Amino acid sequence: MSIQTVATKLLFKLPRTILNRIIKSDPKDVERKNNLEKPWHLKGNWAPVKDQISIDNLEVKGEIPKEIDGMYIRNGMNPVSGHSDHWFFGNGMLHGINISNGKASYKNKYVRTPYFEKDMGMMESSFDLRASPANTHIIKHGGKILALEEAHLPWSVDKNLDTIDSYDFGGKLNGPMTAHPRACPETGELLFFGYQIMKKPYLTYHRVSKEGELVQSEAIDIPKPVMMHDWNITRNYVIFMDLPLVFDIDQAVSGSDPFGFKPECGARLGVMPRNGSNADIKWIEINPCFVFHPMNAYEDGNKIILHVCRQSKAMVGGMDEIYGGEDTTGKLWKWTIDLPLGTCLEEQIDDKACDFARIDDRLVGLKAKNGYAMAINERAETLTFGHHLYKFDLEKNKRLEHCLGDNVFGGEPIFVPKKSCLSEDKGWVMAIVHDENVDKSKLIIVDTENFDKKPVGEILLPQRVPYGAHGSWLSN
Repeated sequence: MSIQTVATKLLFKLPRTILNRIIKSDPKDVERKNNLEKPWHLKGNWAPVKDQISIDNLEVKGEIPKEIDGMYIRNGMNPVSGHSDHWFFGNGMLHGINISNGKASYKNKYVRTPYFEKDMGMMESSFDLRASPANTHIIKHGGKILALEEAHLPWSVDKNLDTIDSYDFGGKLNGPMTAHPRACPETGELLFFGYQIMKKPYLTYHRVSKEGELVQSEAIDIPKPVMMHDWNITRNYVIFMDLPLVFDIDQAVSGSDPFGFKPECGARLGVMPRNGSNADIKWIEINPCFVFHPMNAYEDGNKIILHVCRQSKAMVGGMDEIYGGEDTTGKLWKWTIDLPLGTCLEEQIDDKACDFARIDDRLVGLKAKNGYAMAINERAETLTFGHHLYKFDLEKNKRLEHCLGDNVFGGEPIFVPKKSCLSEDKGWVMAIVHDENVDKSKLIIVDTENFDKKPVGEILLPQRVPYGAHGSWLSN
């Protein structure tokens, strides 16, 4: 590797504030900056889009079922300057597709937080809870639509995707909120946690009433600051995943990657009653691994069944290597926790690389037969979405594939139920996918009862939608 290549890679690891000081804004230096080797998260359809637009009457191939009535919103990283130090760090941009009476419209808008307004990097925003990239997820609860990212406060937006303000539940939330809260379909409660890496408590649990009031916060004792991206709930419990992706302050200060996979720290699942406290947690050891996204969890007598996208390792080459290779790509596993025995049986149930798992949201924390996930290319060196969406029969451990087509790459699959039916078997799966043959994006609508067949409808989007993170279906 040449000295120039090494220097370029080191330069891109610097916070952008330092990069801007090194490379000034005169014409020759701008040209030098533009000619630097771009990291993977800014190439191709990972690259940000510049325009914020609103378009009605989108072109549709096939048809949109008349019963579908609502808005699909997806969040994702879209650095406003065109540059970001890491995939996690780009500004949040919301892409919304309104669907009603067989027609669709599109709009996209930035979440205008201090991170956006001041064009911050993550180092600059680390000590301001309001300065969120707000780039990972979007949910609706208690009458509020919240844009989420796991190191800061959530930000509220309205139904037109205009930013309102940061949201701290009436002053009761004084720490970060995960990008993966869980709304209980039975009680209407919103359950979430927040992790922090610079001070204790490293983990805090929160419970919000169905009306949106924060009614419980509990400090949870874990020995090391870890990246806890997601978690699980059941009817009576929450399950924390204390996995060995550990933050090291000395590495961060020295300029090295702050997170490292340290299997010697062990891995465990913490089962706590939903209205319990740190003293009530039962910790259960498992084999060292990492899970970015579980699929679901539910109770079966004295046992808890979890389905997760488990990978053997994570970020072994640093934060730039989120996925890449068999060991750092998720496969579907089943974990069976025996509460009386304090043990966990770990079983791999499928060998296809996948992640961004979802179920019918009406069954979160309850037994669901069907699960959905997006294919991941495990032969790629970095995070590369695959050509398939998967439907898993979790009772029979069977997989059904929906092929997106040559050079068409997927996005997170979201289940949309048929209004007239409570069955999880009857509905549609929606996903924003990108056709690299023509460099265009579309929202596909797949009938869950004919999952391996062509979409019933494809909504052609008026501009490219970069590969992104998570979204939700907001029914009207």
